[in-house]
Amino acid sequence: MKESMRPCYREEDLFPRNFALCEEKPYGLLFCDPENRDSFDSNHAVIFKDRITDLGAVLKDIVSFYEEKGCHPVIYQSMLDEAWFDDEKEAFSGAGFDIWNEQQRYMLLTEENRIIPNPEITVKRIREWDASLEQIFLEAEEPWEIPVARKSSAYAGEWMFAAYIGENPAGILYSHQCGDVCRVDYMLVSKLHRGTGAGRTLVYHFAEQIRNAGVGNVFLWPDGDTPERIYYEGGFRVAETRTAGRAAYSSDRPAE
Repeated sequence: MKESMRPCYREEDLFPRNFALCEEKPYGLLFCDPENRDSFDSNHAVIFKDRITDLGAVLKDIVSFYEEKGCHPVIYQSMLDEAWFDDEKEAFSGAGFDIWNEQQRYMLLTEENRIIPNPEITVKRIREWDASLEQIFLEAEEPWEIPVARKSSAYAGEWMFAAYIGENPAGILYSHQCGDVCRVDYMLVSKLHRGTGAGRTLVYHFAEQIRNAGVGNVFLWPDGDTPERIYYEGGFRVAETRTAGRAAYSSDRPAE
């Protein structure tokens, strides 16, 4: 994708800052929430190729940082450093890390919203956290996302929407805006209410409201084929596919 097509999204606006502690290092950013250790979003490092001269020393520093806090060390590759982790496979393995790559499809909101929302589902914008929303995460068996969503809801640039079937919360979508850029961070529907159109109805209302607010750049990385189809109906289009790298420390495999 041409650089002009990519929304200007600054490092200081990375969304984990909304709900996790962040320690800045010369080589990258270390996000951490020892009270929510099961959340990958809350506990991971992001490192940058052009800031590192001794990768082995960096990996040791990251392991020490997270183990001191009782968290499992996980590292994400910067999206600007495509396939770098694969090039450094031996260094990661020698430090006790397993790495894997995945293709991530980057989508922009550029087309008409063609979703027909379910009229029996009510969608509300959430401006203050409501504990009743926690049942969405519990029914979806993702309790670690509760602190993430709760803390995110307090962020001034948050766009959070909840879908209701009757009085029951059925799904949630949250995103955050920085300047003229908005990133969709997460969408989740309770397992009890999947197949009802709750996800599509959430995307419909989000797309309508964010456009009516005049936000010029709205983007996301879809988490799977089904969400991608829903976002496509809502007007999102794939603009680029990049190779994302992740490294996870294997505590039962000693470093070389």
